[in-house]
Parts: sequence; C-alpha cells; structure tokens
Amino acid sequence: MKSSTEEPALVILDPPRSVFRRKRFLLPFGISAGIALVGAFVLFANGVAALPFQGITIVRAMMASKVEFFSDNEVRRILMANGIQVHLTDSGGSQEIPRTEEAAAYDFVMPSGQVTARQIHDKVGGTPFYPFTTPLVIAAFRDYAEALDGQDVADPQPGKDKLYYTLKMPEFVGLTLDGATWNELPGGDLTNANRIIAQSPDPCRAYSGAAYLALVAFAANNRNVPTAADAKAVGARIKPLFEVEGQFGAGIGRTFFGPDGRTFAPVGVIYEHQYLAYQIRTKERTGAVDPDRVLLYPDAHHHAEPWLIAFSEAGEKVGRLLQENTDLQRRALELGFRLGRAGSASVGTVLTERGIDVPDPGAGDTEAFLPKSEDLTTMIAEVSRCPGGVPL
Repeated sequence: MKSSTEEPALVILDPPRSVFRRKRFLLPFGISAGIALVGAFVLFANGVAALPFQGITIVRAMMASKVEFFSDNEVRRILMANGIQVHLTDSGGSQEIPRTEEAAAYDFVMPSGQVTARQIHDKVGGTPFYPFTTPLVIAAFRDYAEALDGQDVADPQPGKDKLYYTLKMPEFVGLTLDGATWNELPGGDLTNANRIIAQSPDPCRAYSGAAYLALVAFAANNRNVPTAADAKAVGARIKPLFEVEGQFGAGIGRTFFGPDGRTFAPVGVIYEHQYLAYQIRTKERTGAVDPDRVLLYPDAHHHAEPWLIAFSEAGEKVGRLLQENTDLQRRALELGFRLGRAGSASVGTVLTERGIDVPDPGAGDTEAFLPKSEDLTTMIAEVSRCPGGVPL
C-alpha cells in the first residue's frame, strides 16, 4: 500500500475577543493622551500649568464699576498666569468705598475717579497706581443725538459710521433749565415727552454721578469752577436738572446696552470704555457696529482716572502688573480704556484694527475742572439728600 505524507495546513485562528477590546480601548486612550499633551504644552507656554507648583496669591479688593475689568475672563487668566487671583467686593459706587482704616483691610481699593481716590489716599495712605483713564460721556440713541444736532446743540464728529458727537454743554443745560421736552425739538420726530436731561448715576454713590454734576455746574457757571463763594447758589440753579430725574440709579451702563435700553435710558451718563467695549464686542460677534447707539462727548471734557491704591505687597504686585504687563495693557485697550500714564499704546489702534471709527474725546481741548472737594460736597448736598451725608 502506497503511503503519502500530507503537508500541514496553515490554520489562522481568530484572536481572543479580549485583544479587540484592548485595541478598542487603546485607540481612544491614545487620542486622549495626545490631546492632553497638547493641552499641557499650551498651559506651560502660558505659564498656567506651573501655578500649582508656585502657588496662588489671593488678593482682596474693593471697587465699584471697575469690577467689570477684573471680572473679564482674559484679565483673570493673565493675573492667574502671574500667580494672582483677585477676590472682588463691589461697593455699589465709588463714593461708598470707605475713607477710613476699613479700606486698608483690603489689599487694594480702586475708586473710579481721582477726586475720590485722592481723598482715600490722603486719609488712609497706601501706594497709588494709575493704570488707565476713561472720559465721562453721554450715551444716546441716534435719533436723540440727531434731534440735538438739529438744534445746533450737538455736532457730529468725522467718521464713516457717525458714532460720535460733540455736545455743547451750556446749550444742553440751557434746554433743561428752560423746561424743554424731547418731543418739542423741531424736526426731531421724538415721542418722548420727558424733560431734556441725561440720566445720571446717584452723585451720593457713584463717582460718575458726582463728576457729571460738576460738569453741569461748570457749564451753568459760564465755564467757571464753582468756589466756596458761589457753590451753594450754583447747586440751587442746576437742581432742576437732577430733580426731574426722580430716583437716581447706580448706573445705566447695563440698562442702556440691554434689549430694552431705549425704554429705560435713551440718554444717560456712562464712561467711554463701556461704550467702546460694547462696540468692539458687537463688531467681533456680528461683523458690524451697532449704528443705533452713539456717544456724545461734552465739549468741556473730564477724564476719570481710576487709581489702584494698594495697602499690601500683594496689592502692589497687582498695581505693577496693571501698569507694566503688556498683555494686561493690551486687554485694557480691548475693553475700551485709555492707558493714560501707564503706556503709549492707543485705544485708537484697537478700534482701527477692527474697522471702527476713532472718537475725539476732547474736541477743542477744553477741560472741565472739578471744584474743590468741599465745594463739590456743597453742591451735591444742595441737589440730592445723601443718606448719612455726602461722602466726599
């Protein structure tokens, strides 16, 4: 019998199911690991990943409207990258920041203007820093500005979008003192029967309210700063501008830029940076500025200079960062501030980069000088009853 030898067959066996499970597990793990490595690289590049090793300094601060700056996510990120986390206390108004040793219980305080800041510094001490400035302005819906333009009370500034006007303050104040209403302006086509005013924050609580009162007094006093001899009389003369407003608010910034802004505050006193930041955000989000909201710059201008007054080494570190850190300076410009003493870069550069008109905040270079604190106190007391007295 003839025998034959068969070659062994090649048999391919299915791998165990566990092998597939391992491969399916390793694939997403590998992707996740890659993403984590990229994220870690970015964090280290920004100086954030090292924070657990270098420690975070908690800094306690009290301020009013500049809470918006320190609440900005990018500002918080930059400070965190430098080992700083700021815990904020909103005073509700710069005039309500203590002018006693209670202020020094914080690492720093930041009133919105130089008059209040100087008083706190004179009474409590501390180290002042001057990170930026912002002019006091009047925000309005366009048809209100055009109605004032028709009365030769406001002049449009150059620009493709016509976002800015120069407001003739003596004429504007005169309209209110004469009892004129918005719907009486010829050619304005306004249905608002209220008396012509700019709604302003409470001068007892907010620096912007007190500073605007000083601007009105300067205009009503033939562009002369009221003194001890006439402060009470000037206060009595301009009182109708503030009485017709009724109950003061703490500020109109959020209200004016809200969906119902026209209903609640068609014309009101704000800081320039609030408007510029709004238009920058609007342009980035929609590709165009909001043409319906404009700014009126008083022809006698006042630049508010928020001081950061530090009472500790940690507070001083924040002050130095705001004055020297280029990333924080750039972010301040993007939030509409002017750098003032802190640097040479211009908010106009940020606006031009985004194709937004650049305003002229000081047309004519006339500055409305604020009266001495005691004389401003006299006028505030004449215009408004401050609970507990005038804080200035």
